[in-house]
Amino acid sequence: MILIVEVGHWLFMDRHAADMADVPTILVEKDQTGARSFTPMRTLFQLKKWTAARRFIPLLSCDETAYKAYEVFHVDALPSYALLQGGRVLLERNERDVEYEAALAQVDATSDEAVVAFAVRYLQDKLGDDVILAANGTVSGVTHVPNDVYVDGDVVKTGQQLFAWANEKERGSAT
Repeated sequence: MILIVEVGHWLFMDRHAADMADVPTILVEKDQTGARSFTPMRTLFQLKKWTAARRFIPLLSCDETAYKAYEVFHVDALPSYALLQGGRVLLERNERDVEYEAALAQVDATSDEAVVAFAVRYLQDKLGDDVILAANGTVSGVTHVPNDVYVDGDVVKTGQQLFAWANEKERGSAT
């Protein structure tokens, strides 16, 4: 099982939320204006575990330049793949996957949902494994993390529940 996670909504918080959190947090994104995004330490440990196992793909709305500001994905938890610009760009080991871009150009994926659905199917075929999406909204034809895992406005609880659910699902599929 591979998780594609819309990290900006599910796992990362701004400075104010990090300052108010009752758990330790760590910086994950820093640009020229300073610290921008944080995540709970427990979430970082899970990110490290899942990326090391090649089981985690971040889904972000930013471009490649802004992606470089996410220190977590270049230092602590290096994903084999990353989906940028809402799924319009696929990076493999931080290099653009031109085959993906060509395949995406061949389909009629104009809406954000259609692009994400294409990305999930493409990665499922490429990696030969089930791909499960954790993102806000619904994308038809795609397997989603259960709705009750996401807690609106609480990335601490959402991250804990996401990885608890995913770890349990992994244990269940291993037997």
